[in-house]
Parts: sequence; C-alpha cells; structure tokens
Amino acid sequence: MSAYRREFFKKLGALFTSGLASKPVSASPSFLVQAASTSQAQRFAQAEQEIKADYDLIVVGGGISGTSAAISAARNGLRVALVHERSMLGGNSSSEVKLFPENNSGFHPWIKEGGIHEEFHTEERARNHQAYVEGTMNCHWDLVLYEWVVREKNIRLYLNTHMHRVLLKDDAHIRAIQAIQLGTEKTFELSAPLFVDATGDGVLAYRAQADFRWGREGRAEYGESLAPERADEKVMGNTLFFRAVNVNKPVPFTLPEWAAEFPDENDLTARGHSFIDGGYWWIEVGAPHHPIKDNEEIRHEALRQLLGVWDHIKNKGPHGAETYGLEFVGFWPYKRESRRVIGDYVVTQEQVVNPKLLDDAVAYGCWGIDIHTQGGILARREIPYPPARTNENWETLGAQVYGIPLRALYSRRVENLMMAGRPISCSYVAFASSRVLATGSIVGQAVGVAASLCKKHGTTPRGVARHHAQECRQLILRQDGHIPGVENEDPNDLARQARVSASSEWRLEFPEPNGQRELTMPLAQLFPVSGNRLDRVELLLESKLSHPVQLELGVRAAPHVWDFRSTQDLAELSVTIPANHNGWIGFPLQASLDPERLYYIYTSAQRGIFWGQYKEVDGQPNRCPVAASPADLPGAT
Repeated sequence: MSAYRREFFKKLGALFTSGLASKPVSASPSFLVQAASTSQAQRFAQAEQEIKADYDLIVVGGGISGTSAAISAARNGLRVALVHERSMLGGNSSSEVKLFPENNSGFHPWIKEGGIHEEFHTEERARNHQAYVEGTMNCHWDLVLYEWVVREKNIRLYLNTHMHRVLLKDDAHIRAIQAIQLGTEKTFELSAPLFVDATGDGVLAYRAQADFRWGREGRAEYGESLAPERADEKVMGNTLFFRAVNVNKPVPFTLPEWAAEFPDENDLTARGHSFIDGGYWWIEVGAPHHPIKDNEEIRHEALRQLLGVWDHIKNKGPHGAETYGLEFVGFWPYKRESRRVIGDYVVTQEQVVNPKLLDDAVAYGCWGIDIHTQGGILARREIPYPPARTNENWETLGAQVYGIPLRALYSRRVENLMMAGRPISCSYVAFASSRVLATGSIVGQAVGVAASLCKKHGTTPRGVARHHAQECRQLILRQDGHIPGVENEDPNDLARQARVSASSEWRLEFPEPNGQRELTMPLAQLFPVSGNRLDRVELLLESKLSHPVQLELGVRAAPHVWDFRSTQDLAELSVTIPANHNGWIGFPLQASLDPERLYYIYTSAQRGIFWGQYKEVDGQPNRCPVAASPADLPGAT
C-alpha cells in the first residue's frame, strides 16, 4: 500500500472515530432518524425476500419415512413440498449417520417391507459395492433417495431448510410453516391444506400444539406388563457410529485426553465389538441427558465414548485392528426416541404381541420390543438391552406381525396433521417396536396415499379412516405395498384372473444341513400339509450329552405364515434321545388334520440337543425354501 493511501485511510479513520466519539447517540437526532430508516429498509428487504408458495401437502422431515410419504403422495397426484433441514435425505439412514434400514424379515422370514421401501433397497444394492451392514451406509443410499425424489415432478425439494415456526389457521388447523434455508439465506412461508410430521422429534406437531406423549406411561394406563409401575419421562438414548478401514499397514491411535477410557473387556459388558468396520449401535448416550434439549451435550459425550471404544479396540487387547484406521466419525446423533403424537388410536403392547385385524390397518410392524438400558453406554456395567431374538426374552419381548391403523397416523387435535416415522401414536412399549426405519418407510407410503384421498374426497385424515379406509388399503396394495390380512380386490388386476398349472410335479426336498441350532429354547418348523394326515415326522438331531433325555414334540395349526399363537396341540408325544446320538429321530404323531393348511411342529427346550439346519451360502443360489430351517417359537409352550 502506498504512503498516500495509508495517509488517506488514517485521516478517514480519524474522521469517523472523532465523529462517533464526540457525538453520543442520544444527542444526535439525525443519527436516530438514520437508524430508524435503516431498520425500516431492512424490514422491507426481509419482507421482499420471503418466498411464499402453496402446495397440496407439506412433508416436514426428509428421513426415510418423510421421503416415502412425499413420493407416495406425489405419485398419487398431489403437489408436495418436502422440507428437510439436512443436506442429504435419509435421516438416520443417511451416510451422515449410517444406521442401515434393515427390513424386518430378520424377525419374521415370511414378511418383508415392499413398495417404495423395496424400490430404495433394490436400486441401492444394484449400485453399491459396499456390503449392507450397519454403520457402513455410504453415498449410494443418499443418491438413490435423492434421485427418487427429484425425478417426481410433483415434488419441490427444500434441502438445508429449517422449519422454525408454524402458523395456525385456528386451534385445530395448520395454515403454513415458516422456514429458512441455509446457504441461500432465503426464507419461506409454505402453505397447504394438509401436513405430515416426519421430523422424528415431532417438531411440527409440537409447534402446532398437538397432543403428544413424552417418556413412559405407567403400567395401569394401557395394561402393559412391560411398562414401569409409575409413569416417568425416561427415554432411550442417541448413538454415534464410526467407520474404519483396513489400510494394510500399521495405524497408531492416541486417545485424546478428553475422551473416555475402557481399559478391559469388563468395561464393555455384553457389547460385542468383533466387527470393527462399521461402529456399534450400543455407543448410545442416554439418561440423564434429554434427547432434544441436550443434543449438543449428547454429541460431545457420545464422541468421548466412541473414541474410548476405538482406543480399546486399537490399544487394549488383541482385536486385530493394528492396520485399521478411522475413516468416519459421526457428528449428528442417531436419535431413537422423542415425542409421540397422540391420534384417535394408540398402538399398545397388546396390539404388538397379540394383534387383532383392524379395519383401517394401512401398514404393519414386526420388530421385537426393543427397549434399551437407561443411560446406554454410560451404564457400561449393564447389558445394553435384553435381546428379544435369541434367548428366553423372546417370550415377553417378541412381536407378532401387527397392523398399524390409519387412526394412529394423524393428530387427534390438529385435524390436518398426519405423522410418519417415530412420532406416530404409540405407547412407549409399542414404540420400542414401531420406531425402526423400515416400519417408518411403509408407514410413510401409507400416509402419502391417505393424503391423496383427503384431496379426492374433500375430507380430513380422520374422514379417510372412517369412510375410505378400504379404498386407501387397496391403493397401497396396487402400488406394491403389503398389509397383512388384506386381500387384493382390484377387479382390473389381471393376476387375480390368472390360473397356474404345472406339467409335472417335484418333491419338496431340502439340502443336507450345514449347521445346527441348540434347543436352548423351543424351536419350530412351519410347513404346508396337502393331505388330511401327518403320520410321522423325523428330525435330524445330535446329542452332545452323555446320558439319554426326553424330548417333546407337538403339532399345531398356523392360521398364517407369521402366526404361531395357537396353544392347541393336535398331537404330541415324547421320545427318548439316546446319549451321544447323531442322526434321524422319528416321531410317530398319527395326527388327523384339515387338508391344504399350514401347520408347525415344535420341540421342547433341551440344552445339549442340536437340530440340524441348512444356512444359505453367500454368493450361491438359494437352495432352501424360506423359513424351512428351525426357528425360534414365539409364545409360551
């Protein structure tokens, strides 16, 4: 800078400095007038920049449930605004968080989420080089969701857009939302006759003053055995994932001084960490932190715990991680729980474990009742949760395939507000099953269809549930959805008129077992019976006991492939398993049965006895019919 310019700026600075110092604000009317004019101009500028738009439906929240709802509504003719505060769609399933949206067939092999959810999965698997494992979600999932949205001409996508205010028409109706978009600095006022809260935290419902629940109901409120004796505000915690890669050379790791420490295996009680590529759901920080108010504190505490776990894997024992390095650490927590918006129907434990057919069921759930330990990893000496699938807890925590009614998907107080994903109308116990991503996705598709019927019939979501539920259900089926217990009645569906014939028959055969299941709990096998008798059943069993034992076997009817609730034995008997036996054991049941129905046999629990099973081999064609290997038997035996 030249001496002349330096002198110029020095004089200019002195001029402004002396002027401001010698004239206090209160003594300068001209300054006050100028300030008022500037403020007024700013208000005018802000008003001019606010962009107003009107839609048929506004979906707030672009996680997997909100994305499915927006696509579903758009395909059914609605003009949709999808408002999402992050830069990528998917919410908890995005590569920003990395919780993979596994389907529920892990609990029920005869059922799998279809519709839009299956479109996402099929396309992502076709594109992605990475194995489908929790903690490893990458950009391909994000890109599929983004592509599926932007190709819908009826959707206007607002990414990086935070809804901060709800404008009410009256106490029972939302008129519009106000939002600000990061990056563009644009502000929006978006209006519609119908809204969907897919925020996960129930933010839209909260700002619209809808009725909601927080925490756990008392046991007596819904008669739930798994609820606490008294109501409280306790909820499950939030998780951060990491991603590690093998670089085939030593990678040192030094624990930051602010991180937690896990010196030995006893500090990770029942928290398996043999798979080191993708992080762990149990790096969960819960009580005493509040999942919303303490979100920033939770992130920091979860980072402390995550780095401590990684230090344990790297430096505290032979974990085989010498050549692994951290590639990703999450900074946006995976939230499990928040507000539950109350609808005309509340899904409870009874519907989850002993479901009834509902006339307005439009989606379903079947994940186990997955209640985590309070505090999460902060309670490191406690098991993170009692697993429902693989031990005696199945009797109390296992879920049947249960319907989710449309009455649980809209607010009972705000008449033009629907919910998808975590905020749906559930008790705390039922929410522990319905909260999973795949269930949220199919709920989202159902909500999108219901929203289109609101416009078609000029009614509210409550009106659709009362008067158009069957039309809603048939539309969902037509669009590749599935609702257990609901049959396709479309007269224009050519598949319903088709006939199947075969030129020959092939005996149902199973491959030789390549594995075993120990009878640590009752196991069952489902199969169809075409005739009216079941004379004999043989099981391939191995005894690793040095003494003979008695094993009981019974046969029961199964109304559906997912329904094992029957307690009526059509035949039962007990046989002796010799010591150290390895081979087939016959059970002469001599049972008279109704033909062309499903039945299942079940065994009693007997440790030391193993039932042979075949497990499919990755990379090879499937050789075993679905569910044709012994599986856990739900229900008391």
